[in-house]
Amino acid sequence: MRNLFTLLLFMVCTIPFAYSQTGSVSGTVKDGNSQMVLPGVTVTVQGKSISTQTDASGKYTINATGTDVLLFNFIGFSDKSVSVNNLTTIDVFLDEEDQSIDEVVVVGYGTQRKVDLTGSIGSVKASDIAKQPATSAMQSIQGKVSGLNIVANEQPGSSPTVLIRGMGSALGGRNPFYVVDGIPADNINNISPSDILSINVLKDASSASIYGIRAANGVIMVTTKKGSAGRTQISYDGSFGIKGILNRVDMADANQFITYFNENAAAIGQSWTLQPNQENNTDWYDELIQNGQVYNNSINLSGGSEVVDYYLSYNNLTEKGVLEGSKFQRHTIRNNNTYKFFDNKLKFMQTLNLTMTNATPKPLAAFDAAYKQSPLVPVMYENGRYGRPFVNQTTGLVTYESTAGQTVGNLNSIGNPVFENYRYNELLNTVSIQGSFEGEYQITNYLKFNSRFSGTKVYNKNRNFSNVKEAWLNADPRRTEAEFEALKLANPTSLTYVNNTLTTGQSESFRWAWENFLTFQKSFDKHNLELIAGTSLEKFNIGNNYSATGYDVPDQEQYWNINMASSGYNKSVNQTYITPTALQSYFARGQYNYDSRYYFTATVRYDGTSTFKASGDYYDVFPSFGAGWTISNESFAQDISWLNFLKVRANWGRLGNQAIPLNVSQVLQSTGTNGNENVNYVFGPNQDLIFGAAYATPVIPLSWEVTEETGVGVDFTLFNSHLTGSFDYYHKLNTNAILSVKPLLNSTFSQNFYDHGAKILNSGFEANLSWNKSVNENLSYTVGVNYSYNKNEVTDVKPTYDGNTGGSLANGQITKQLREGQPIYAWWMWETDGVWQTQDEINAGAKYGSPRPGHLKYKDQNGDNVIDDRDKVFLGSYIPTSIYGVNLGINYKAIDFSIDGYGVGGNKIYNGLKGTRIDGGENIAASTFENRWTGPNSSNTDPGAARDSYASSYYLESGAYFRINNVTLGYTFRNLYSNTSNLRVFFTAQNPLIFTKYSGFSPEITGTDNGNPAETSGIELSAYPTTRNFIFGVNMSF
Repeated sequence: MRNLFTLLLFMVCTIPFAYSQTGSVSGTVKDGNSQMVLPGVTVTVQGKSISTQTDASGKYTINATGTDVLLFNFIGFSDKSVSVNNLTTIDVFLDEEDQSIDEVVVVGYGTQRKVDLTGSIGSVKASDIAKQPATSAMQSIQGKVSGLNIVANEQPGSSPTVLIRGMGSALGGRNPFYVVDGIPADNINNISPSDILSINVLKDASSASIYGIRAANGVIMVTTKKGSAGRTQISYDGSFGIKGILNRVDMADANQFITYFNENAAAIGQSWTLQPNQENNTDWYDELIQNGQVYNNSINLSGGSEVVDYYLSYNNLTEKGVLEGSKFQRHTIRNNNTYKFFDNKLKFMQTLNLTMTNATPKPLAAFDAAYKQSPLVPVMYENGRYGRPFVNQTTGLVTYESTAGQTVGNLNSIGNPVFENYRYNELLNTVSIQGSFEGEYQITNYLKFNSRFSGTKVYNKNRNFSNVKEAWLNADPRRTEAEFEALKLANPTSLTYVNNTLTTGQSESFRWAWENFLTFQKSFDKHNLELIAGTSLEKFNIGNNYSATGYDVPDQEQYWNINMASSGYNKSVNQTYITPTALQSYFARGQYNYDSRYYFTATVRYDGTSTFKASGDYYDVFPSFGAGWTISNESFAQDISWLNFLKVRANWGRLGNQAIPLNVSQVLQSTGTNGNENVNYVFGPNQDLIFGAAYATPVIPLSWEVTEETGVGVDFTLFNSHLTGSFDYYHKLNTNAILSVKPLLNSTFSQNFYDHGAKILNSGFEANLSWNKSVNENLSYTVGVNYSYNKNEVTDVKPTYDGNTGGSLANGQITKQLREGQPIYAWWMWETDGVWQTQDEINAGAKYGSPRPGHLKYKDQNGDNVIDDRDKVFLGSYIPTSIYGVNLGINYKAIDFSIDGYGVGGNKIYNGLKGTRIDGGENIAASTFENRWTGPNSSNTDPGAARDSYASSYYLESGAYFRINNVTLGYTFRNLYSNTSNLRVFFTAQNPLIFTKYSGFSPEITGTDNGNPAETSGIELSAYPTTRNFIFGVNMSF
């Protein structure tokens, strides 16, 4: 009885306490990384049927007792449980799940879960792009996708060179095919990076073959941001940065130059030398280069309702380059809308992007001139004229002044870098309008129809003004205006003595595409099926070019118009109409998986192109097949606690490349009678026609290049989804690469002709690893690395073309050769074997020409005691074999920190600035002076001042480098004005450090020919140097 009384007393006493803890709990749920509120989060009381969801502001209210546990669940974020502990307000931060495997990626004509892929796709999200502010979106993802080689171009307004899985074409288009919201495009220069939601790189045949004849170099899918249902959100991103040259070459000063010049003069027996301690010691790079600036501002507005979703943005980019007067401006307006009818059964999607650019480029040759011009030459003379490399050979002073009996000549043939930059006056304007209109109708729950029409219109205008009179006067400070006017009067029709020249140009182009396709998606039992079939019509290069040149326009810029040109000189006007290209295609893709374990994908595209209508080849079929097996979904793998996901996959496919240079396919046979007719000659007893043995240019039928690719891969997620990774191997063969070659029997009428002359193989593997971890509510971090190895090899060359040369330099030297078994246009030159020390050694050794002591010695590879082309050897390639990226991100409370690095290896760069020195009056790097040969046994590696300029391994240097691309530190102020407003301030250092053995400005170069392997790719001549940028910015949302 006593025990019962005690129990009843206890129950009565605890009733008030229990009731006092029954009530509501409220709070706000946010993204633990971005601090943005999360609407739609499910909040549940554990063990009870009580639940609610957060509203548009991320707020929730739920009934719970003090001892309850609340569960928070949201798609894409890790579940979280929080004990109430008698609290009435609980704010929660959810951590984003690792979605690198289970995320949805954009593919051709649809989307797929990454776990369902049978191909290799690299994905980059908007948050990754935002971490590395750049003028080009492609440049901002450098080092973030394996197999993607992005060679940056720092010239304002330029775009980087992009290669996917190696160099696959010698002459045809090497760039990937871009698709922006379903719109075909040649590049994405017109798109603001702040408008991009994701970039997906389709790297292999299984994923890219649905684009058939344009997929051989890979496909890059760009998805821009859209609105979504909910309250209107406004975001602003602004930044300001200062840029300078990352890796500057120190040049010889005046005294070093004089010493070097005089040593050369003594060696060659020159009759005059330079006097020491001269007046000028010009640092041309100091005079030429300024600190550049970058301003970037973006604002966007997005939201939606049950009937319409909208996104509207404006971006302004202003970039001032490191060359005085170099400037680029871009204005971009984007509007993406989705209109929804009949409970979303019918949708209309509209995208529109308007871009206007204004650029005043400056000549890259100014960098070359600054390297070569002597420090003894002044920037300007006292009379206001620009300095020239005149030298009084009698006194040994670098000056144009002389007295009777003295001789004035030229120290070198290099111009004044500052004047060359100043007088270059070009203006480029571009207007680009790109848009699409798409209708989508959900016919049934499993069948929908899409019809999309897209178009891109581009207007270009350019103007180049050249002050001929000013250039004539500055070519020699002794000249006078009176002399010029007298010459002009005496030569009234000569263009040498016009006051100025004005060239203007206009061009416009248009491309359109109309695509219609059906999508069938249905699951029954454990079977999942998706089928897509459609047609595509496209026409591009619809347009014309116009250019005109006039002379003696008024000096004031507002009158720079061809109509204002002098009537005393003939104006030239040219107009050409571009031959458009038409494509007609049929495509289909089928994807099947059983129980999310066994996958099969088949894709086919039947492409027709007007490019090859002359040869009668209109159409071809481009199929691909892929298969996958998700091992982790098998019963025997369910008990492996550390294994979350494991899938193996394999694929094969056939891809095309119809992007060959203009008019290559239209080489028609001439039937003229004036000695320039086109004749293919016959040889042998059967009188067979031998292409390449021609008096003029032979006619060879061409078709598209065809690439066959095979690949295998594995994807995995381990250790409670903390570690994610993938490995891929690929074998990618261009079966009929087009070459530009010379006829065997050359004549004055011979021109290069084109033929399918080789097979080019790229094979290699890729690895991706990412570790994500939330240590606690305040601290999380991510570490990612990716690595790619690619071997480039010419596997088969027609005997007629084996040995075709390339890489021609300004001094006439050849640096490359096409040879079976080597990388495409590999380095081919003499290998150095030290330095000639004495004349006796020269007399006894194998040599080329008439070397002197101090000249480089070359290896006699075949031992015939003669140095000639038979002693030239292959010395590697400018194409990297290894590409890798490292990415680190840390978030602690309101602080975020990230660092990204990118590197390449296995390649060699030709230092053309050092290796094309033509005469002894050009300057040298300070290191060349310090390491030079000065007499017997002083150096056996570096030549003396008197040296030759033959292409050799001496000028080949390692192209390997590792660069810190981006270091960013940010701080976020939360809930400044409301529960949804945030302000983030950040500081970013772009390219702060580079680790390389290369002695030039930058090992990251493409050449002056857009990456053509047969030309100057891999040779540093007038490349724009890599810049280091320091940026301060803000991100606001409310």
